[in-house]
Amino acid sequence: MNGLKRKSLGIAVTIALTVALVSGCGNGNKETTVPATSIASQPASSSESPKTAEPISISLMIPYWNPEAPKANSEVLKEVQSYTNTNLNISWVPASSYNDKLNALIASQDVPQIVYVLANGNKNSGLVNAVRSGMFWEIGPYLKEYPNLSQTSKDLLKQSAIDGKTYGIFKSFPQARDGITIRKDWLNSLQLQEPKTLDELIHVMEAFALQDPDKNGKKDTFAVGSSAGLNGFNNFVLYNGGPNQWGIVDGKITPNFLTKSYKETLDLYKYFYEKNIINQDFPSVTSDFELFNKGKSGMIFGALDDIQSRYADLYKSYPEAELDVISLIEGPDGARVPTRGVFPPQFLFPKTSIKTEEQLKQILGYMDKLADSTVQNLLKWGIEGVHYEVENGKAVRTDAQRFTQEVSQLDFLQYTEYKAATPGTLQPVVEKALKMQVDNFPNAIVNPAQPLISDTFVQNGSELDKIINEARTKYVMGQLDEAGWNKAVEQWRKNGGDKVIAEYSAEYNKLNP
Repeated sequence: MNGLKRKSLGIAVTIALTVALVSGCGNGNKETTVPATSIASQPASSSESPKTAEPISISLMIPYWNPEAPKANSEVLKEVQSYTNTNLNISWVPASSYNDKLNALIASQDVPQIVYVLANGNKNSGLVNAVRSGMFWEIGPYLKEYPNLSQTSKDLLKQSAIDGKTYGIFKSFPQARDGITIRKDWLNSLQLQEPKTLDELIHVMEAFALQDPDKNGKKDTFAVGSSAGLNGFNNFVLYNGGPNQWGIVDGKITPNFLTKSYKETLDLYKYFYEKNIINQDFPSVTSDFELFNKGKSGMIFGALDDIQSRYADLYKSYPEAELDVISLIEGPDGARVPTRGVFPPQFLFPKTSIKTEEQLKQILGYMDKLADSTVQNLLKWGIEGVHYEVENGKAVRTDAQRFTQEVSQLDFLQYTEYKAATPGTLQPVVEKALKMQVDNFPNAIVNPAQPLISDTFVQNGSELDKIINEARTKYVMGQLDEAGWNKAVEQWRKNGGDKVIAEYSAEYNKLNP
């Protein structure tokens, strides 16, 4: 496949952001809570902390990506609640079904008090229409009352706003977060070097699928175990010189599937499918991590910091497995990495379950305390003596598997960058991954459409996405030829896609005169 033609196209917009984040969830239809007494007496600011009142009950809905949700009796969670003087009634929802669950709750008006909105779900019609209908509190005017929340980046608040107003607290993630986690022991087994160019990457992928890297005598491995989202596809569009989902072409905000780079990536993935370099059942698989953690695939495209906690199941079955991280792959337009964008995941606060301004202030007070060093240490390191020890002033994780099982997923309660947490010493590969996320910032390519709102996309975005996603799957599986693909693209344009391009372009030009 090295001979596949690859050309660059699209416009890379180098980022000017460092972090972005948000989270928020809630679920008002589950656990019973302790009565929320004395809410008014709770301090609004984390700088005032005497715990003289009864705990505040707060309902939340949070996604999780591990096979199992965090346990309700988590000792770390108990400590967080003690410090923040809260009873947290958390509904943990699998990330794969999170957006559907959130949309259903919005439609029923039965939404928890804190709602986590995923980065790829915060511009769907259900949410935007709910915000515009007044379903959520506008929290911008209140942030200045809280010592930690008041430090939130004004630029990121502006770019994550809806119709110019701040409704959410965004969860901070490094902008250059993504890369490749790879089985280093498979590279060693096949006497291959770490890939640095697009051709080298494809060569390694072919070898992982076709040359028995685990030496079990069977042809039962894949380079990438993919789900319906085709793990790594958007990375390859970038490597081929294309935009990060949307780009600027001839002065217009343009989706990547209208570029030659996207079509070249389609052909590349079709080749991957034909040669069993990716799994044949990808349309029905719900998690990109599944085959990797079963020891059946050798690389995964995603957040580099996942290496801290996502692969405990792999080590259970294959304790000899050795992982490494790769980030920059040299393509025709140089080394490029995608960003998670400027419209990040956020925590939102519905008026349907937070009835009064007084309650809202109490809940914002809880959010503010999450940025205190006590909570940051709990969510970053766990409990001292159980999950970590302090040596020479630095936290040292003592049991990575226990941390993964008991602590790691609780990070989605948090919105900060852990700047107030105790400095620590991590495994060298984890330190390497975190450093890459900083060092790769100059090579990060932004999606210029992320801060923009198109009314047509808000109303019909799901249907439009479905046209392209279904056509992409069929093309990769050989069920659709090039004429069929072009017909699907034309259908997208006629069904509202051209209006989306026009609306995004007009919005972009207003913001960038």
